[in-house]
Amino acid sequence: MRISEFIERSNTAGSSEGVFALLEDICAGFGIDQIAYGALTNHVIYNSQSHQAPAVVLNYPPDWVDHYFTNGYQHMDPVVTLTPGLRRPYLWDRMDEIVALTDEQKTFFAEARGAGLKDGMSIPLHGPFGNVAVLSLASRESNRAIENIFGELNAVAAQFHTVYTDHVLGIRQVPPSLRLTERERECLLWSARGKSSWDTGMIIGISEHTENFHLKNAMAKLEAGSRVVAVVKAIRAGLISP
Repeated sequence: MRISEFIERSNTAGSSEGVFALLEDICAGFGIDQIAYGALTNHVIYNSQSHQAPAVVLNYPPDWVDHYFTNGYQHMDPVVTLTPGLRRPYLWDRMDEIVALTDEQKTFFAEARGAGLKDGMSIPLHGPFGNVAVLSLASRESNRAIENIFGELNAVAAQFHTVYTDHVLGIRQVPPSLRLTERERECLLWSARGKSSWDTGMIIGISEHTENFHLKNAMAKLEAGSRVVAVVKAIRAGLISP
C-alpha cells in the first residue's frame, strides 16, 4: 500500500479499529509487524479500557505486554520517559547516543528483543496544548532497513495519529472553507516532497526565512503542531496533491 492510498483509505475508515488495521497493513509492507500506539499525556481521554497507560492500541505479543506492566516497566521505559522531549524518530538500539541508559534499561531492551520486538523504533507525536503520543514499531524478524524509511514512517505515523484521534475524540476535520495562499500551498507541497526550507526557497525563488514564514502560517491555519502533520492534513483536505 502506498502512503497516498493509506491516507485516502484511513480518511474514510469507519472506526478507530479500522484505522489501526490499515496501519498494520501499510507497516507490513515495510516489514514491520509489531506496533504500539501510546498516549504519554491525557491517556484517560482515549478511554482505553483494554490497556494500562500509556498504551492505547497495540498488537505486541500478549505475554510481553503482561510482563511489561506486571514489572512496572512503563515507569522506567526510555520510550515513555524520553519521547516528550524529542521530535524526531529514533532507533531503540541507538538511544544510548541520546541519553545514558541504566543497566536496568539495557536489560529491558534486551528482554524486549527476546520477546520478538527486534530493530525497534519510536516516533514522537506532538499535538496541541502539549499533548504527546508515541508510535513504536518493531519486527519479529530482523529488519535493519527500517532506519532508511524514517521519512515515510513519520508521515504514516502523523496520519494515523490524526485520524485515530479524530475517531476517538471527535476532533473536527479541516473545514471546507479553509483557504491557503498560493505560497502556503507551494511550501507545503515541496515539504511533502521531502524538500527542506532552504531547498523550497531556492525552488520557488524566496528566502528560507520567507519560506518558514509561509509554512508557519499554513501550520497555524491547519492547527498542526509540525510541518509533517500540516502536510498530512493538507493532503487529507485536498489542498495539495504531492
